[in-house]
Amino acid sequence: MNRTPRTLWATLTTAALAIAAFATLGTQAPDTATASSNGDPTASAARSADPASRNQQQWPTLRTGAQGSAVTALQQLLTTHGHSLTADGAFGGLTEAAVQAFQTNQGLQADGIVGPATWNALTTTLRTGAQGSAVTALQQLLTTHGHSLTADGSFGGLTEAAVQAFQTEQGLQADGVAGPATWKALVTTPAGARPSTGNTGTGQNATPSTSGYTLKFTKNQNHPMYSTLALVHNRKAVKTYRANSGMGSKDTCLSNEGWLPNGTYKVKGHETNRGGWNYNPNVQIQGYAIQLENKACTPAPGQKPVERTDMFIHSEMLADGTQAVDVPLKEDDFWRWDADFDYKSNGCIKLKPADLKDLFTRLDRAGWPKNLTLQVS
Repeated sequence: MNRTPRTLWATLTTAALAIAAFATLGTQAPDTATASSNGDPTASAARSADPASRNQQQWPTLRTGAQGSAVTALQQLLTTHGHSLTADGAFGGLTEAAVQAFQTNQGLQADGIVGPATWNALTTTLRTGAQGSAVTALQQLLTTHGHSLTADGSFGGLTEAAVQAFQTEQGLQADGVAGPATWKALVTTPAGARPSTGNTGTGQNATPSTSGYTLKFTKNQNHPMYSTLALVHNRKAVKTYRANSGMGSKDTCLSNEGWLPNGTYKVKGHETNRGGWNYNPNVQIQGYAIQLENKACTPAPGQKPVERTDMFIHSEMLADGTQAVDVPLKEDDFWRWDADFDYKSNGCIKLKPADLKDLFTRLDRAGWPKNLTLQVS
């Protein structure tokens, strides 16, 4: 006798839930509701990844008359799928026709309006080695977010480093692979926006200043010598340089070989004539140099912590900023930039001479802020 009310209640509850679910499905936009009909295996795989991250933001709805970087990305992605367009950032009749053709091919409602299902079908997961107009779209979107790249359509080390830096800023997994969550963040996040981490203080939990200048070194976990150093103004990167820290080891406790420990560094000083005279064999770092404060590493289990000292942002040059004479038959002249292997350093951050001088020029114009810091991540 006591079970009858409970059974009736369970039946009514189940019925109510079913009615609610049916009502919810009935109110979905056509572009969203037909998303599962896409037959492109690459796009289908891309849409299945990172579902939680993808739902945090809404794709922009684009239609005739829209303009901007999202439209440019749309046009380049359509070109990737065989619908060739001029990527001019203006959603006109040709773009609408290309969208309709793509939607028809993908089994979507061919209304010429780009909603979530169309975006999900268009975006393709990109990683190192990829080439084409989709990579160009990715590079241009990254540039609008302050990670300056040459939009050459080739996904190399610098593009991977920029993707990782952007993913870190957006709280995504910084794997350097541009999947659905990364594409959505690139298209939906306002240019230059940086999310707040909620951290304060100094060291590894420090939050970069909300205004002014700072330096940001982003490690490339897969290709350390394709890491980047960015000059950031008001949280937007105004210039990004290829850089490296260390001799290739990721062990931050390995003095003179490992890359820099993560955290915030005070800039202690800078000089353009370190070494005092043109050819001083007693000074390892000469010419243009930015000195950083010491930093303790975070040891692995069983490993002792080490304080990293004598750290600089520098290059290979003579004390007056010029290049040493090229010694015949010598592969690596110590105070001369010879090739990409010169990015290796004894734990410091190293740039090409021209890039380091460009950084100095920009900081000269900014008056070398007294509280200038370096963020390493």
